[in-house]
Amino acid sequence: MKLRQRSVILLVLLLTIPPSIRGTAAAQGVQTGEMRGVVTDASGAVVPGVTVVVTSAVLQGARSVTTDARGGYNFRGLPPGTYATSFSLLGFSSVERSVEVPLGSVADVDVALTAAPIAEEVLVVGQADSVVRQTQVSTTITKDTLDLLPLGRTPYAIAAVMPGLTTNTPNGGQLSISGSFGYDNVFLVDGTDVNDNLFGTADALFIEDAIAETQVLTGGISAEYGRFSGGVVNVVSRSGGNVFSGGFRESWSNPSWEGRSPFEKMSGTSRTDKLNKVHEATFGGPIVRDRVWFFSAGLFQRTSDDSTFPQTGIPYVFRNENTRGQVKLTATVARQHVVSGQYLANQSNVVAPAFGFTIDPAALMRPEYPLRQVVATYRGTPVSNLFAELQFSTKQSGFRKAGGDSTDIFDSPIINSNPLGAYNAPYFDATDPEDRDNRQVTGSLSYFVSGWGRHDLKIGAELFQTTNRGGNSQTATGYVFGAEYLTDSQGRPALDASGRLTPVFVPGETTIENWLPVRGAKIDIKTTSLYLQDRWSMNRRWSGVVGTRFEVVRSNATGGIVGVDTRTIVPRLGLAFDPAGDGRLVISSTYGHYAGKYGEAQFAGNTNVGNPDALLGVYVGPEGQGRSFAPGFTPGNYVFVDGSFPTANVFFDEGLSSPVTKEFTLQAGRTIGRRAYAKVVYSNRHVTNFVEDFVTLDTGTTTVSKGGVTDVFSNIVYRNSDLPQRRYQAVEMFGSYRPIPRWMVNGAWTVQLKNEGNFEGESANRPGISSPIGEYPEAFNEQRHYPVGRLASFQRHSVDVWSVYGLGLGRLGRVDVSGRFAFDSALTYSFRAAGQPLSALQRDRITGYVSQPTGQTIYFGPRGAGRFEDYGRFSMAATYSVPVLRRARPWLKLELYNVLNNGKLVTWNTTVRADPDSPLDESGLPTGYLKSPLFGQAQSNGNYLAPRTFQMAFGVRF
Repeated sequence: MKLRQRSVILLVLLLTIPPSIRGTAAAQGVQTGEMRGVVTDASGAVVPGVTVVVTSAVLQGARSVTTDARGGYNFRGLPPGTYATSFSLLGFSSVERSVEVPLGSVADVDVALTAAPIAEEVLVVGQADSVVRQTQVSTTITKDTLDLLPLGRTPYAIAAVMPGLTTNTPNGGQLSISGSFGYDNVFLVDGTDVNDNLFGTADALFIEDAIAETQVLTGGISAEYGRFSGGVVNVVSRSGGNVFSGGFRESWSNPSWEGRSPFEKMSGTSRTDKLNKVHEATFGGPIVRDRVWFFSAGLFQRTSDDSTFPQTGIPYVFRNENTRGQVKLTATVARQHVVSGQYLANQSNVVAPAFGFTIDPAALMRPEYPLRQVVATYRGTPVSNLFAELQFSTKQSGFRKAGGDSTDIFDSPIINSNPLGAYNAPYFDATDPEDRDNRQVTGSLSYFVSGWGRHDLKIGAELFQTTNRGGNSQTATGYVFGAEYLTDSQGRPALDASGRLTPVFVPGETTIENWLPVRGAKIDIKTTSLYLQDRWSMNRRWSGVVGTRFEVVRSNATGGIVGVDTRTIVPRLGLAFDPAGDGRLVISSTYGHYAGKYGEAQFAGNTNVGNPDALLGVYVGPEGQGRSFAPGFTPGNYVFVDGSFPTANVFFDEGLSSPVTKEFTLQAGRTIGRRAYAKVVYSNRHVTNFVEDFVTLDTGTTTVSKGGVTDVFSNIVYRNSDLPQRRYQAVEMFGSYRPIPRWMVNGAWTVQLKNEGNFEGESANRPGISSPIGEYPEAFNEQRHYPVGRLASFQRHSVDVWSVYGLGLGRLGRVDVSGRFAFDSALTYSFRAAGQPLSALQRDRITGYVSQPTGQTIYFGPRGAGRFEDYGRFSMAATYSVPVLRRARPWLKLELYNVLNNGKLVTWNTTVRADPDSPLDESGLPTGYLKSPLFGQAQSNGNYLAPRTFQMAFGVRF
């Protein structure tokens, strides 16, 4: 039967997946914007036949339309940017507007023409109007603003400052959007899905200096987007223009420019003085003006960063050599028909630990990560009033040399369970390569029609296929041991004379896992989607969005195994009311369902793709300790009692499908004069249709012969269930204010009213996992094994405020000073003891099972009952630029993070064990706990706020 509880805890890793350490790493959704509106005369009557023309530096040539019989017009597929827009008709005065077209949204521009030839002032229509009017909850940041802020420049770092989400996830690079699983969001770059197939992080298929705009969608998301239960991070890159432009950027950092954390001071760790340089360059322009543009970008870095292993405090150096290159062509092949193509390559070679809980230099890996992408796109107007989009992309993501290469059993990885730590040797097998690829084909047709108001109709389709290839060998030796390391009287690791950890082998407690991978195993998961959406403007006061998405999913794996074959329909609805009809105050509401991703971590569970067979044994040899203690490393001294065999005793219910998240939002947005806007959003979500594994007397047994062992094992059946719970309620408040043109203030505040449940669904290096809810119901219960309470991503308050002030110096250039203040209230933790043996009462209750769990995690009180510390930090940046040689502008940027050097301890060791002298519950389990000697103390740098850090960058733009 499947490895459970103690076996999982000692490994924490049943099917641990190699993380990507490459660093930052008509399409699905929308990568363009729209402009639409109604033209009337001075009396308010609609005016048909008006010629509307738009031009922009981001648009090849000019585009024009004519208002229809109801005075309406619509421009689709406009690259986000600023547009000069003119309205003209014989007998009326011409009107001009400067319009900011937002990414993935609509700029509504209504115009009244006058008969007299009156010169009219050019008005500016900004993004504030779009944010207030739309029912989709989203925020956007442009490159021009990002370049001035003390902020990371990857899509993940940019999204992290937005409202409605947190970075409190079990794996780096993930986001929890509106209470979602960290692995279940979509990162899009130019419309293409760049997600890691398993972890849902963004593969680095971008070059930071080439990112033009980033949009984050957290609620009320339209039917154009799918395959997620959280939200969307939508990135658009630059595409060249009619003027040659580009730049060079040099980013410098140095470990000695960063303060030492209290943990490093305690362990006596010093920082090296080594200058790390990241080189970036961009260049684009016309090949044929208004017809063919090119854009290119490149990045190279060779960096070394000081770090410290948790628990042991041993220093190590993280190394990263990364080379990226991008080429993009955009061409107008005929009037209002544009094609584009791009190629991006990324090669990373690193020296890094496999996990955040690796604690030993001997466990460092030296993997290589090749990454490639090809994209082709068409956008055009085949017939009047019909806009078409078509896109094809393919991504190839490889993992090479990730893990150990020694087959000597003494070089096997060892897992310490409490606290969790990996030591002795690298996890995974360097000789078992893995591929995580995808292929995407999308298309859509949009049509604008009047009747019962104005309808912007869109129908689209997407074929998305992920491919995973590899056996996911957990170790080069074939074995992983579960042994606690030797500690001193204070509970700290006791290192031997060579500075290594000492494993302790105890009969009945130490375990062995024999992994039996199928190298080269492959699975394809194909999602075919159709969607229909109508953006309906009923009149000046009422508008709505009516949409639905239909998804068909099927998987096929080595051996002809079909794991998923299902269909799902999810509605997306929205309604907006503008009391005055002027767009200044808009009240709206949305209701929608989001069908989660079909990730291999969950839906390859009945295959050997990344999912090797495994046998679990318990040590019966003599007690001893040491890395050369032969009896402890001898498989013959273990009795195999448990196992997991995905193609033999793991089954999927017919029609198994991904979880569905149901959402309701209520919103109010208002523009305040021409310089400010604010929006408040109430969000309510709950998850249904969880994927959970069941091990009961009714699921049956299977006889399995593997690894020289023949035995009967309990079956594991994956089913959709509503026994697990996840509920989220929050209020998001965000806005922007420009007191004067050169000063901008933006702010966001998210208040989580509720983020609770009994199902986490993920942990470190294990996305999409199940829980004890469906296992051994005779022995496991809600109160002690899966209590309801605050989830790990719960955080009551999250505040982010940033401001930029610019001062022009005439011919001497310009200085921009920015500051960012962030405040986060405390995270929570649970009082729980891992690796606890079953009580006699529990064992009596499950005597009918052919095999039994070897351990369990028990809770003492509700989930999330403990509370860490609140924390805040302030960062600032100063940028100086000066014009020289016509358009060339050299610049210098200085950044200081955590200016006040707040070194607060914000999380800590939470290890507890059951108190054997406390009263027992009805299952014979202790009801009290004892804190470990290290409880409340730091065990890694990550327990503290990052210390004050200085960085700088300089270059030239033209």
